[in-house]
Amino acid sequence: MRAIGRIFAALIGFILAVAAAAVFMLTASVGFMPADPADSAWFWGSFGISAAMTASYLGSMALAPWAVVILVTEVFRLRTALIYLLAGGFLGLLPSLGLAPMMRSLQGEPRQIAILVAAGFVGGFVYWLVAGRMAGVDGVFLTRPREPKDGR
Repeated sequence: MRAIGRIFAALIGFILAVAAAAVFMLTASVGFMPADPADSAWFWGSFGISAAMTASYLGSMALAPWAVVILVTEVFRLRTALIYLLAGGFLGLLPSLGLAPMMRSLQGEPRQIAILVAAGFVGGFVYWLVAGRMAGVDGVFLTRPREPKDGR
């Protein structure tokens, strides 16, 4: 039963981390305020839609590598924020290396690379806040079931 709780905590943490990273990326790219106050309704409407689209793309691209990070940290009971920050930053750095065939290389665009890495840091930190601080705390995955004390 505790394993199911940890799976739900990881899922909720992943969703919130992806949402935070998407909002950070969008804010760093387009800004947080409209250029003209008269356009604020249009700006916030398109900001919300763009944030949802960015989060769905980030979630689909980061699911498999982040699942490996979650599995390793849960099994080995790694709870430090540094691990999640480094993993998030590394996942943010991957697109800048042009590893995926559909991605163009970001060589010579240090601002975009910095935004991606910082968004990875934000996502890793949010995941740590939600689910990472309690990773493997119960010893759910690599422990044997406890024997009853009365000998039965």
